[in-house]
Amino acid sequence: MPHLNHVALTVTDRPRSAHFYAEHFGLTERIHEDDHLLLIAPAGGGDLLALSEGEVPAGLPRTNHFGFRAESVDEVHTARERFRAARVEEAEWQESGPTRVQVFDPDGYRVEIYAF
Repeated sequence: MPHLNHVALTVTDRPRSAHFYAEHFGLTERIHEDDHLLLIAPAGGGDLLALSEGEVPAGLPRTNHFGFRAESVDEVHTARERFRAARVEEAEWQESGPTRVQVFDPDGYRVEIYAF
């Protein structure tokens, strides 16, 4: 079966978004960059985030998000503290079931880190 390989987002400022995802989610490797598209991934490879500049859709429902699975609940707590220290706006926090934190990226997309 095929597996999910990338998420593509339209962002208002590619360098700003690339910096956000590098700093907070470890997507530091630039796989491809041209006038229209920037592909970033974790160092050493992995799933990709594709960033294209353009107008960001307004009013996305709260259920629209994508997530990163952490190795442990402690890692989620550490990420939450990092987000707070960096003044990244938190969208949701949950400790029952999967422990998860959702934050808003610079364009208002919800991004989640979770662990069971």
